[in-house]
Amino acid sequence: MHWFGTHATQLAFLAGYLALLAYHGWLGKQRSSTLDHYFVGGRSLGGIVIGLSFYATFVSSVTFVGHAGRGYTEGPAWWAICVLVFGGLSFVAWFVVAPRLVTAARHFEALTIPQLLGARYGSRSMRRLAGLVVVVSSLFYMVAVYYGATWVLESLLELEDVRLFGIAHLPVVAGVCLVVTGYTLAGGFHSVVATDSVQGLILFTASLLMPAAMIYRNGGLAPLLHAVRTAEPHALDWGRNTPLLTMLALALGVGVKTLVEPRLLSRFYGLSSHAELRRGRWIAPVLLLLTYLLLLPVGFLAHAMVDPDELIGANGAVDTDQVIPYLLGPGNLLGTVGGAFFLTGLIAAVMSSLDSVLLVAASSADHDLVKPGREAQTAMRYTRRWVVVLSVAAAVISLVAREGIIEMSAFSGSIYAACFLPSLIVGLFWQRASTRAAEASLLMAIIVTPLWYVAKQWLAPGVHELYVGVAVSMSVYVGFTLLEARFPWPRAS
Repeated sequence: MHWFGTHATQLAFLAGYLALLAYHGWLGKQRSSTLDHYFVGGRSLGGIVIGLSFYATFVSSVTFVGHAGRGYTEGPAWWAICVLVFGGLSFVAWFVVAPRLVTAARHFEALTIPQLLGARYGSRSMRRLAGLVVVVSSLFYMVAVYYGATWVLESLLELEDVRLFGIAHLPVVAGVCLVVTGYTLAGGFHSVVATDSVQGLILFTASLLMPAAMIYRNGGLAPLLHAVRTAEPHALDWGRNTPLLTMLALALGVGVKTLVEPRLLSRFYGLSSHAELRRGRWIAPVLLLLTYLLLLPVGFLAHAMVDPDELIGANGAVDTDQVIPYLLGPGNLLGTVGGAFFLTGLIAAVMSSLDSVLLVAASSADHDLVKPGREAQTAMRYTRRWVVVLSVAAAVISLVAREGIIEMSAFSGSIYAACFLPSLIVGLFWQRASTRAAEASLLMAIIVTPLWYVAKQWLAPGVHELYVGVAVSMSVYVGFTLLEARFPWPRAS
């Protein structure tokens, strides 16, 4: 009873938020009687709601915990790189890629990214390979989101020592899994986008709270910066620990998802027209730019309020994934009401990312990988089964995950970039690209990117898998197309 009394405000905020999810799940279920409505909202949605959904889908616990905390060891360079990469690429996604993608998706009547690729290149093998990429990469990302959410929720709700069946973190992970799986099952794209539009406003407000609270508590920005310098003289230096090219690769591994990740690109499928695209195209890029501009300095500013000894991880080094949980928990940065609102914002970040990637992964698992062309109602039933399977799998893996949040998210983005930058993005603009070039490029990306991730520690530790995977896949894609144009394959007699 004491715990309930202590966390009454937080629980009240959470109860209101869960009621909102339940309502949108119910609404979505009424509107999702057909496959195209369950997958892409019947292509009937407006630009403003899609823009908010895109923003809320991209921002997750990876942002609030991983990116914000990483500045503690990397300084302002990490902040500047992320702002430029994420902000810049989101503008490219909405102003350059989206118009072509909306046209292509409608032309081919595609419901998923792999289906679009299969139709574009006239290859079922391409569709299945792309479906495999979506499922595997989505799992990595969902694990990162579950992992980040667990750290903060346990810290805010003082659940670090609570176990279920003797397993640490299981109560929190199971709770998140149950909620996100439930309303994704119920309403599909409609419930996901409706909830995201509200979550986007919550997330943006939450991103303002932490830097504002730090400045207020220290009596202004100048005293805060002085306190940071006093605590750690090199906290504001550029390029403190990680080479700039490696930091750039980590940022690109996440930021490039705005161009190639199906959970984000599928938002464009739901637009009702190009007029709605133009109406909503400023919303997501501007909100993303402002969010990272304001939230990411929290990491290096935290030196004024967090003792490094409080952040030592199991390997004996500073674990930057614990910076935000510490500020919100033992540091009590936001107080009771502010902390409760931020907790709601974090839950919104988790749900808005998990529901989207879960729906996309489940759609591709059945619609593209296992049984392309399955009858619509049967496909909906099997897709819902995949929602449960993939959500539970990611939750279970997150209980034993040992990689950092940013590393897992960046690895997922690296696979997407290597696989889809050539065949999908370049293919939207370069009509000469051939089927064999696309298939070979995708296959090489699937092989090379994970292999380099494992082997780079011995071969070239400073060369990130993003660079290698994209270089190889793009070279194969362009090279095969040019060679085939000059030396055509013989036609079957």
